[in-house]
Amino acid sequence: MTLWPKIILLLGIEIAALAAMVADKQWTLATGTPVVLETVPVDPRSLFMGDYARLNYTISQLPMEGETALAGDKDFKRHDTIWVALKPDPAGAKAVSVHHQRDAIAPGLIALKGEVEDFDGGRWGRAGNQPRTLSVRYGIEQYFVQEGSGGQIERPTGGEKVSIRVAIDSRGKAGILAVLLDAREAYRETLF
Repeated sequence: MTLWPKIILLLGIEIAALAAMVADKQWTLATGTPVVLETVPVDPRSLFMGDYARLNYTISQLPMEGETALAGDKDFKRHDTIWVALKPDPAGAKAVSVHHQRDAIAPGLIALKGEVEDFDGGRWGRAGNQPRTLSVRYGIEQYFVQEGSGGQIERPTGGEKVSIRVAIDSRGKAGILAVLLDAREAYRETLF
């Protein structure tokens, strides 16, 4: 095979890989069950990526002990893949249990796949008798916005409540559909 066919083949493979990534995300957004998640947002700036909102969800810190402890499995390690059972609620989905296996989630609940980032209060740890918690990442912790508009998500004016509408597909994968300020769409995810 000469040089040009090899280059064309390589470019074709790269384009196919990019198209597969876009198609995977669009599949999640089109077929997933819409769920609203409550957030605790932060707005960093990246020189390479531009403005984006770093999102921290109420379901990112899962209580494992105490009065608010979730049902399900209790023995997790850092980087474990977990399945969180969510009960949909218009004000924000609530985590009801956490498991090692997807099939342990009761029918009627939505299964969200995540990864244990840390255990017992996050990276900085907590003093005192705080309940043990799992810090979890779901792959929806960043949302890219237009230049200069990330602050609206980080510091909403007038006490606005920021929440995110996500789609969760049958594989437990989530994708951001829209950013909501006081339950109205401020940003909507589009393909182009």
